[in-house]
Amino acid sequence: MRKFRYLLALLALVSSSSAFAQWNPDLPPTRENINQVDKGDDIQGRLRATIEIPVFKNFSVEVSEQVRLKDTFGQVDKFVTSVGVGYKPWKFLKFGADYSFVNERTSDTEEVEDDLGNILTKEIKGWHNQHRFNVDVTGSVRFGDVKISLRERVRFNFRTDDVIKHEHADPFISLRSRLKFAYDLRNSRWEPYVFGEVYNTLNALRPVENYKNPNNVSWKDSGSKYDNYINRIRVAAGTEFKINNYNRIDFYYMCHFNTSYEARYKNNKGDLKDWRKEKGIAHVIGIDYKFKL
Repeated sequence: MRKFRYLLALLALVSSSSAFAQWNPDLPPTRENINQVDKGDDIQGRLRATIEIPVFKNFSVEVSEQVRLKDTFGQVDKFVTSVGVGYKPWKFLKFGADYSFVNERTSDTEEVEDDLGNILTKEIKGWHNQHRFNVDVTGSVRFGDVKISLRERVRFNFRTDDVIKHEHADPFISLRSRLKFAYDLRNSRWEPYVFGEVYNTLNALRPVENYKNPNNVSWKDSGSKYDNYINRIRVAAGTEFKINNYNRIDFYYMCHFNTSYEARYKNNKGDLKDWRKEKGIAHVIGIDYKFKL
């Protein structure tokens, strides 16, 4: 009976902590004073085809097209068209840069007023375009049949839709660090691998109580304009299959642990109307095909 009472007390403590985690507009927006939103799990798919064109020694151009699926393969999420260049001056070092045009399915909400003066929430669906620029450097070393590589990539993501600059940084800049282990199976066309990748925001915006009247609020933002955090952790396992000297296929599974902090404001007043932390997990099954000229 005593253990049961301890269990009830522990559950009550957890419940009170969860309730405290809900955002209170009368308090400053902090990581502790925030709405917790669990977006759940999703099974997604990715299919990509790439053409690699050697230009001259150690320098190549790649063109690729990718389609991404979400909602357990139920609908198309994105189309990504990319063109990039790679330069490998030594076997252990490679530099890369690429541009991607992203056509993304979006869903948002806005408050509208009907003829009777009632405020209603309207869902808006559509497609938005984005422009992405990546710059990366990859170092690698080989120990027998095992190849270890570390890639550092900086991404600049530009939006084309109208956004409030206090809600979304434009461009949104992030740093992606990936550590990969690949095993070269002798006398085989298969090369299995695993990797882990961490995404760090570089210019995530801090929320303010009112961005139009920052000097007339009940609290003052004395900290930095930016409040960066890890917004994604990715782990993956897969294998490359070498069909011949010109064709390769990559089969993989990835798991994304996503976190994002989102602020929403009243456009006419500038007041913060929502401050939330969204978390979710995506299970991705993908196939990449590459043709090298």
